[in-house]
Amino acid sequence: MNINDRERVERFPLGVVIVAVVMFFAALGTASYWILRWIGKPVAETLPVGPEIYKAFVYPDIVLSALLFVGAFGLLKLRKFGFVAALLALGMWFSDLLLIFGLTKWDRISFVGPCLLFVVFSVGYLWTKKSLFH
Repeated sequence: MNINDRERVERFPLGVVIVAVVMFFAALGTASYWILRWIGKPVAETLPVGPEIYKAFVYPDIVLSALLFVGAFGLLKLRKFGFVAALLALGMWFSDLLLIFGLTKWDRISFVGPCLLFVVFSVGYLWTKKSLFH
């Protein structure tokens, strides 16, 4: 282990850990929601939309969950695949949030607003730290 490796290990950015942890719990929540719905457990509906709209969210949300899990793991390992998966997941999450905002307008801004801020700042933050990922 040379000096540069030791320096990189000692200066592991807390921001990367925070982004990874939030991504992990977002993935866990999304996956849990759809798994509970698939096995027939009663889950409160989160959006005031019809069942056909809910069905349209299933597969994109499962892909989003997988990307969030892979991205979170890869970010903690400081791997290039984690950086790419995280950016893909955050972009997909951003699109999902804009769709939810379009459907609910200002009714769900207390949920959509903080998530949008997190996604935008996370993408910017990760982009500034892209040299860490190998």
